[in-house]
Amino acid sequence: MKRQLNIVMQVEEFNLLVTQLKDKMYRLALRVVSNEEEARDVVQESLIKIWRKRDKLAEIENPAAYCMTITRNMGIDKLRAKKMSISDIDEHYNIESKTADPERDLIAKDELSLVMKVVNALPENHRTVIHLRDIEGYTYKEIAGITGFSIEKVKVYLHRARTKLRHQLKNRAS
Repeated sequence: MKRQLNIVMQVEEFNLLVTQLKDKMYRLALRVVSNEEEARDVVQESLIKIWRKRDKLAEIENPAAYCMTITRNMGIDKLRAKKMSISDIDEHYNIESKTADPERDLIAKDELSLVMKVVNALPENHRTVIHLRDIEGYTYKEIAGITGFSIEKVKVYLHRARTKLRHQLKNRAS
């Protein structure tokens, strides 16, 4: 009986929270993903995640902030997943075309090979930072957390890596 009462209270708390936050969650998701349909998906996925953890809502100091954080993170995850599927360099260069141009394919493979060679020649910290930022899409703060560098150091390494990459590619092209 006590368990059933506890479940009813969890459901009521969840419903009240959702009623209060659903519009805010949607606006946050829309700001993160910039697409109405994807924002609705993000909110729905967030609510599912919150529902699964409803038994812990009573223990959370600020449930509204908790819900908004989940929504923001789910939106960022959706963007990263989308970005990863769009920006995979190898896929762009291996796209089959009905009007295949062997010369263009060879030039593209040579360019990719050159870029990868120059990136691999960068110092480890520069290579790591440029990969996390430009390929994985992490924020400066996230990169700092992953690498242990300060945010300022991340920005410096990224700037130096991009400058060196640009300079090396310009010199090799000349």
